[in-house]
Formats: sequence, structure tokens, C-alpha cells
Amino acid sequence: MRAEMGNISQEQVHGSEALAGYSDKISEALDTHLSYLLAPEERKMLRRFSVREVARFLKLNENTFRHYIKNADGRMPIGELVGGNRRMFKAEDIDNIRQFLFNDGKIAPEAYPRRQGDQKLNVLCTFNLKGGVSKTSSAILVAQLLGLRGHRVLCIDLDPQASMSDIFQVRPDIDGSPSIYEALRYNDPETSSGPKSMRDVIQKTYFHNVDIAASEMMLTEFEYETAISFKTGMGGEPFHRRMSAAIASVEADYDVVVFDTPPQLSFSVISALFASTGLIIPLNASMLDSMSLGKFLGMAGDLMKAVEGSSRKKDYDFIRFLITRFEPTDSPQVQMAGFLRTIFSGAVLKQEFLKSTVISDASNSNNTVMELEPSSFTRKSYDRLMDSVELIVDELEELCFAARHRSAREAAAENSHSDDNARRAS
Repeated sequence: MRAEMGNISQEQVHGSEALAGYSDKISEALDTHLSYLLAPEERKMLRRFSVREVARFLKLNENTFRHYIKNADGRMPIGELVGGNRRMFKAEDIDNIRQFLFNDGKIAPEAYPRRQGDQKLNVLCTFNLKGGVSKTSSAILVAQLLGLRGHRVLCIDLDPQASMSDIFQVRPDIDGSPSIYEALRYNDPETSSGPKSMRDVIQKTYFHNVDIAASEMMLTEFEYETAISFKTGMGGEPFHRRMSAAIASVEADYDVVVFDTPPQLSFSVISALFASTGLIIPLNASMLDSMSLGKFLGMAGDLMKAVEGSSRKKDYDFIRFLITRFEPTDSPQVQMAGFLRTIFSGAVLKQEFLKSTVISDASNSNNTVMELEPSSFTRKSYDRLMDSVELIVDELEELCFAARHRSAREAAAENSHSDDNARRAS
């Protein structure tokens, strides 16, 4: 149907049909494109890594690592020769090498990535109400690099748009697998159905040491159910403790949990905030982003305080701001970064997450920079970006280690104090 206005012809479009049609077209086209990129395997497979890369993951000098390879004598994996002179390693090999070096006393216990004894689980939440601040990119790269460093990582995608899930090729809305919603949902009085166990929701990914509880649009149902639960009392844990309960059931399987959150203060996000032990707040070094940050932090603080009114106070091991999409040659950004460091002092991570075409080039093939061969990019650009990512993860890893060991010391001190009280009482 067309309406004539002078010489201009305007076409009227039926909204619901048009939007649904565009959705089908883009989904089909992207599926075809991804199938082409992944041919002939159809699913992603993690690449192998060079001696130089493995040495960095193990935090060893490259020459020292080559010496260990030369003198391995069958006691640890030595990779596979490619092209006659390049030695390449699978991610599983890196874990086996790390375990050998740890058993051999070449890795100190405080630098060993796996939790030991009563050490606490690190639960990290990337969180900002501002879009376009690289929350998802930050969360995925942190998770992947921690995985390559030997941590057992669980990613939890809380964004109904499911970008993190798409990267890891876990798509509940397409393949019918359960999403994180299934672990958070309330009991349905009509069908007597309730939440699934977290273990049934989690899926392995192609990326070694990284599992995921994926997201889908159905997660928005949790918001509706939570809202009506205040009136109907649907049973089970209150909304802000449901995520903690789900994670507690699989705590022994992981060393680090990483949340990716949407740019909104939803009930699921608040539940993640109460389940987390550390917050990572990505933000761009710009005046507008900084102004938005102040408003969103105030809103988040007020909401958490309201929930704390009916619960216990929430403490974190650390809260860190991560400056993202940073260009060191951009004077206004440099000035704003300095301003933020002055305001927040040590709460800002020392290293910025650099803006790079390497990230956008990788994302065009539904990959991250960790998944593609360094030779796919300009070497200087790749090394520059990876240096920044590794320094960011260095600092976060140190914070995680400190929290684990502090937890163990505090638990021991509390037990000792309890024993002293018991002896005095007797």
C-alpha cells in the first residue's frame, strides 16, 4: 500500500511481519556464512600454540621452556613438529606440562592455578549499564586466557542477546540445549516443574578449560517470574540468592567463574552481583561515559542496599575499573584516563584494554584473538593487543590468588580462634 505525498511515494510496512522477516533473513544468512567459515568441521576447533605462546601461558622464559623440552625425556609433552622446525602444542598439552612442572617443584604453590584445599572460588562479574564498553570482549578474553593459564573457568552469560554464547557456539534457542534460565527459574505451581540443576545446564566448549552456562531470550522470563514471586511466593531461594545457590552446586569443578552481563540492572544481574566475589567495571575514557558511570554506580549501590535490607551485607574481594577501547595517541582519552586514576586511585587496573582492528577482524569470523593464528594479523598490532590483554589478566589473576590465599589464612585463623574459645570454655 502506498500513500502519495506530492512527488514522494511512501511505502507502509506492516511492522510485525517485516521485523520477523528481517530476523529470519539475517539468521539464515549468518548461519550460511558461519558454515562456510567453519567448513569442513562445521564446529569450531581450538588451534595449537607455538613454543613462544606456551612459554607465556606457563610464565616461563622461552629459552628456559626450550631447555625443559630438550631434557623432557618422555616425562612431559613436547608438542608436535610442524613443517620440520615448528613445535606446536594442544591446549591439553599445556595443562600436562604445567602439572609436571608443578610436581617437579618448578612452579610455586602460590602460582599454581588450580584451587587447593579450602581456597575460595573466584566469581568475577563484568558490569556496566553503558553499552559499547567491551564488556563481552573483556569477559571472553579474560576467561580464555585464564583457561590457557590452567584455571578451570565457567562462563555464565546473562545477556539475553547471548553474544558470549554465540562466540562459544552454544545456542540454546537453536540447538534446544538448556540455558542459564533453566537453573534460575522458579517452581511452576501448575506443572510442578522447577529449575534444572546447574550441572545439567553447563556445557563444554571447544576452548580447553572453559565451560559455559549459555543464555537465550527466554532469560527475560526470569524477570517476569521474579516480579510476580513477590506477590505469589513461588518458593525456593529469593531472587538475589538463586545464582549463588546454582554456582555452589558446581563450585568444586571450577577455579574461576566469569559473568557477562547486559547493560541493565535486571533481577538476574543483581543475583550475579550478590554471587560475585569481584567486580570488573569496563568503561571508555570519555567524559560522557564517566558521567554515565557516576549515575549507574549510584543506582546499583541503592538497589544493592535495598536488597541488603532483607539479607546480609555484600562484600567483595576487589572492585576494579578497566579502561577499554583505549588509544594511547588520543590526548583527550589519555587525559580522561589520568582523571579516572586520580579519582579512583588503585581501583583502576594499571593496564588499559587497547582499541584494535585485530578484535574487529577476529569478530568478523565469530572468533576472538585467542582463537586465530597470530599470522592472520599484522604482527605488530597483534603483539600490541595481546601484551595489553596479558597485563590485564596478570593483575586480575594476582587479585584472584590473593583472595584465595587470604581466604585460606582467614579460615585457619577463625578455626584457631574457635578452638581457643572452646578450650577456654572447657
